[in-house]
Amino acid sequence: MHVLNRSNDIMQKEATVAIIGGGISGLVCAARLQQLGVNGATVFDTGQHAAGGRCSSRTVNINGKIHIFDHSAQYFTVSDSRFAKIVSYLHSKGAVKVWNGPIGHIKNGRFEKDTNLTQAFVGIEGMRSISNCLASNLRIKHPTWVANVSWDSSMKKWNVERHGYFDYLVIAHNGKCADKLMSGANVPAVHRLLQVRFSDCLNLKEQKMHLCSLWVVMVAFPKSLNLSYEGAHVEDDDDISWIGNNSAKLSKSGYSSPTDSTECWTIFSTKQFGSANKVSQENIPPKKSEEVTNKLLSAFGRVTKLSSKLPPPCFTKAQLWGAAVPLNVLQTTEECVFDGQHNVGICGDWLVSPCIQGAAISGLALAERISKHLSGLDSSSTSLTPVFSPANSSTLGEFPTNSSLIFNPKT
Repeated sequence: MHVLNRSNDIMQKEATVAIIGGGISGLVCAARLQQLGVNGATVFDTGQHAAGGRCSSRTVNINGKIHIFDHSAQYFTVSDSRFAKIVSYLHSKGAVKVWNGPIGHIKNGRFEKDTNLTQAFVGIEGMRSISNCLASNLRIKHPTWVANVSWDSSMKKWNVERHGYFDYLVIAHNGKCADKLMSGANVPAVHRLLQVRFSDCLNLKEQKMHLCSLWVVMVAFPKSLNLSYEGAHVEDDDDISWIGNNSAKLSKSGYSSPTDSTECWTIFSTKQFGSANKVSQENIPPKKSEEVTNKLLSAFGRVTKLSSKLPPPCFTKAQLWGAAVPLNVLQTTEECVFDGQHNVGICGDWLVSPCIQGAAISGLALAERISKHLSGLDSSSTSLTPVFSPANSSTLGEFPTNSSLIFNPKT
């Protein structure tokens, strides 16, 4: 028995795992595998500067001073004790803090604080602080584009292009790239789950993942707008769904200068606006970027009731988030997908709930599934049936809360 355990321990340490996608689910999966003794995980990510997926931030020099914009995820909440442990770790490393806001909703031109929100969390230096912290002790290869993977049935390993053979493959991203990557990998049941439809509304008859597209405008004003809130979900506008004050979010973290009056905001479009103005994400025409910027700035003035008082911006940048937020989730209680015959798994928020917590929980679940499979404790597969249910979320995703999980940092 002792020899068997030692053999399993060696197998765990020597096993190799290729994780395609360095967002929250992929990073958490890699970190949990490392905790479980699987030290051979490599995360492949396309990010130019770092991994992170939606937990990324843009640093901009405006008039000689550095400003930070969160241009994807804006904040997150906690309702699961497993995720609470991750957040506690991130706080201990100086990566996250509680965002006290005010955060709420704008409807009929009025702001109301979100009374259902227990606590909101953000990265200390923008949301990138979260992914940077998680990635700090992992093997990350970026910017790296993986365009081809194949299962070698004789070796029982995955060939990941020039990077060699791996014992396990993890797909930790979605959208057209994941769909295309797995289309020729000879695991049709797994590929079927990654097929995607881009839309601003859910077609219940089509049992496949639905993703919306969103436009994001980052804008800086030369002085404070003196609004009474720092973040707001916009309920009744045709063009915008969220506005967030990055400067206010970071002001108490030391990353916003008290002597600089510049105020940086992030504006998110609605799903319908995203669909109506969708272009190639990789090659956005300058005229479209200018058109979108003007429309969303006009909507920003309308929603904030500052149209005539809005100062000319000193910086603007528009970007299209092509594969933004899932409109549905796979009907599974297993929180991940795993094919035990082909040593391949999927993790992502669309397997739990469309939010940062959902992504993290899915990454944890898949890591534990791989560890059990590797040690021989569980050689089974999860359900691979493509049955989806609508996500109960806002345009930016879900923000689940749990009043019994209140974070009270000692420092």
